[in-house]
Amino acid sequence: MSPNDFRKLIAERTDAELLGPCLREDQTPYVFEPRPNSWADFRAEVSGQLRVSPDGIRIVGSGRFGFSLRPHNNLKAYTEKSDIDVVVVDTVLFDSLWDGLLSAAYPGDETSPKLGGWLSARRREVYAGWLDPLEIKLDPKIWGPAADRVLNFSTDWFNIFQKASKHPPRRHETVTGRLYRTWRHADLYHLHSLATLRITLAE
Repeated sequence: MSPNDFRKLIAERTDAELLGPCLREDQTPYVFEPRPNSWADFRAEVSGQLRVSPDGIRIVGSGRFGFSLRPHNNLKAYTEKSDIDVVVVDTVLFDSLWDGLLSAAYPGDETSPKLGGWLSARRREVYAGWLDPLEIKLDPKIWGPAADRVLNFSTDWFNIFQKASKHPPRRHETVTGRLYRTWRHADLYHLHSLATLRITLAE
């Protein structure tokens, strides 16, 4: 699909109808098109390491289409400096990380204020049903063993995607992942992004 094809598509379909091609449909992403089998290898490695179903893994954005769907980017073309954005949907994995955060943060004590806006940001993300494990930063000097579970999760997440980054045949900056609790949460996030994108493309 070209940027012009997408402009036509977004003019013809509702945001809900765009969820298929932009998120839900299981197609070979742009970054894997030179070697389609590498997409299966990538998903098999990530799903195996995370212990989630391959059906819960998708590429979104410029890595999916070859151009960015980020609002205000005007469908900017994918380049070697682009990131590959991965969606991971799994309730058990999300709840495990969420529980780890709760175990570290509660019961509150005199160290709680040191989290400041960081904890508030994570609460907003959990409310929306998603988390970026690499944005979770707990200082083990402050939290001690209570931080271990979350920090180990974040380290494993980084290492898994770092290792999997060898699979996409197109050059890229890095591979990043965002964890959603359910497909409904992923849908709602991307519906918001598509609505914003629609407005910016009309400006």
